[in-house]
Amino acid sequence: MNEIFNLLASKVLDSVTHVKDWKSASLKIKRLEKNVGFESYYSDFADKLVEIDTTGDFQTSKAVHKLYEMTQSHPLQHSDWNRAIFTLYPDHKFSIEYIWDQDLHDRVCNNQ
Repeated sequence: MNEIFNLLASKVLDSVTHVKDWKSASLKIKRLEKNVGFESYYSDFADKLVEIDTTGDFQTSKAVHKLYEMTQSHPLQHSDWNRAIFTLYPDHKFSIEYIWDQDLHDRVCNNQ
């Protein structure tokens, strides 16, 4: 999993290279069966959220799918999730929150 977290951290760092002072930077991930979407933002020291450009790529999308498989196949890992928020801090510590969005699931299932 460390390899995946390092890749996500690198993606976040690439998004904030132009930012002088940031308190945290987050990559919001939406994971569907055959699709992964990304949004990024950072928080400054006034707690203002600023959206930043993020482009998804095949390698990062593949890593998210692999992370999903890993979290589902190990006991006591995270339950089913279709959204995640990966947050990186300037000291290179990070957190990740796995989220189940029932509304997203229902919309996708109803459109199939």
